[in-house]
Amino acid sequence: MDAKEKNEKAALSSYRLSALFCFYGLIIFFAFISYQALPSPNFATLLIWLIQIAPLLIFGPGLHLNIMRANIWLVFIVLLYFVHGVLVAFVEERRFLGLIEIALCVGLFCSLFLVIKNQQAEK
Repeated sequence: MDAKEKNEKAALSSYRLSALFCFYGLIIFFAFISYQALPSPNFATLLIWLIQIAPLLIFGPGLHLNIMRANIWLVFIVLLYFVHGVLVAFVEERRFLGLIEIALCVGLFCSLFLVIKNQQAEK
């Protein structure tokens, strides 16, 4: 294994790590938003959170197992969360929360894009 291959493997590993960080960041972010919407933790808070993260959870195992098809579909799903973040950012009181959601979505999108690109280059 030469130096170029080692660098490519290290880059792919860092892209996957970044994608996982942003993925779990979105899940934790939506948990915070759900808790903020209803300050007393109850079943409604849990239900709101599960509805918000259900599309992410569908593709979570594929992200962990590094399945290219699941990563491609997750890229499309992240675009929906990005649109939601943009809409939230237009509300004056929630602008900061919208920007956090946008940053996490852009990070996840770019990381997954680079993972997919590197996986296709290996084939």
